[in-house]
Amino acid sequence: MSTHLGSFADLERALNFAPPETPKITSKDLFAIFGNLPQMPTDFKIEYGKSRDHDGVTIREISWSTGFGPRTEALLLKPAGTTTPLPGALFLHSHDDVKSYGKEKVVDGAGELPEELKWVKRDHYGNRGAANELAKQGFAVLAFDCFMWGSRRFEAKNMPARLIEILESENYERLSVMHESMALSKYLSLFGATLAGILNFDDRVALEIAKSLPEMTESISVVGLSGGGARAIYLHATSPELSATVSVGAMATYESLLDQHVAPHSWMFFPQGLAQVTDWPGVAMINTKTPLYIQFCGNDQLFTQKGMSDADAALTKYFAANSGEYKSSSYPVKHSFTVPMQDDAFTWLSDHA
Repeated sequence: MSTHLGSFADLERALNFAPPETPKITSKDLFAIFGNLPQMPTDFKIEYGKSRDHDGVTIREISWSTGFGPRTEALLLKPAGTTTPLPGALFLHSHDDVKSYGKEKVVDGAGELPEELKWVKRDHYGNRGAANELAKQGFAVLAFDCFMWGSRRFEAKNMPARLIEILESENYERLSVMHESMALSKYLSLFGATLAGILNFDDRVALEIAKSLPEMTESISVVGLSGGGARAIYLHATSPELSATVSVGAMATYESLLDQHVAPHSWMFFPQGLAQVTDWPGVAMINTKTPLYIQFCGNDQLFTQKGMSDADAALTKYFAANSGEYKSSSYPVKHSFTVPMQDDAFTWLSDHA
């Protein structure tokens, strides 16, 4: 079998790469691997903007401060005409190698994606605003930009000239992909931080915002696709107060990634030292209190079928042994969150609200 390590394929054996199937890690240990993290703000400086109705859903602009960088811009969705608190849900947008937009990938009726980027919603979300559909199921949904995306993105003028030289292009999306790996991750390493940790910090801030919103009850869940699915796993591991977690297109064993599937994934999957104490499914095993639903894309081009199957078997076994609730489904699709997948996920979230 070919491998991206080529003639250095034996490096795996030389370094004794063997992530333990059963995690040797707690949430406290995970935070240690996340590295240096900002202090959680005591004042999020929440501000509200315009409100509009779109196809039976009221969409309200909201923003807050994480304590560093640009303000986080978000959209709060709920069924039009609703006046009482509803079960809440955080909708974590996907990576897509598209960083100029975040929340707009999952919302219809507010800040539509430009024509050249509409493929994201078409190919990855069944060509509909997934967050709107979840709101129609009786949820108050918070869709927000996270670190590196949308309102929290790095500006083109701050992209290193070296990246432009290498790419021979000033296309923002192409530059931002290289910026994540070739510049930002180096800065985070200097700061003793990790991309996984900073993203989880942004998501935990959003969870605290959600807890404070009068539109939401104490029941708050999380759902995300791809990079959003990876973030959902981290939030699941660090926030046992969640009512339910849905992670889509973001689960496989680390070993199955080695030959050909490391390069397609973000640094958020690979914080330094994590694989020494747990396989990737083991991160989800940190919390068996919160019900977990994993959706697999059976023809996912970013994972192997064996890697997904092995991860599913490990999670099934571990949750059963620890009296946790775990559900999984596999669909004959490429990397995406299709309409049938969304319908199944939203029904399951409704049952756990």
